[in-house]
Amino acid sequence: MLKASAHADRVSDKWTERSMELFKLYGRMRRDGFMTEDVRAWAEKLGMDQPPDNRAWGLVARRLVNEGFIEPIGYGKQRSATCHGSPKTIWRTKS
Repeated sequence: MLKASAHADRVSDKWTERSMELFKLYGRMRRDGFMTEDVRAWAEKLGMDQPPDNRAWGLVARRLVNEGFIEPIGYGKQRSATCHGSPKTIWRTKS
């Protein structure tokens, strides 16, 4: 995650910082729970640069957990075809 995020920041200025802000905004709108892939798809629709490796989003989520902004509330099947329905964390905002 750290390498993926650093690479994203090299390719797109302050990608991690901007992604954290979008993640927070999305979390405030979806208090009932959401997955990182939901944030990623929403950010893409808004025109946010996608990182070279989507694992960079994992660092964004981890930092927001460490900040106390989000918490895990369970798992759900990821809808992305490349993930083959593997279980992923469902997040909820704490503030």
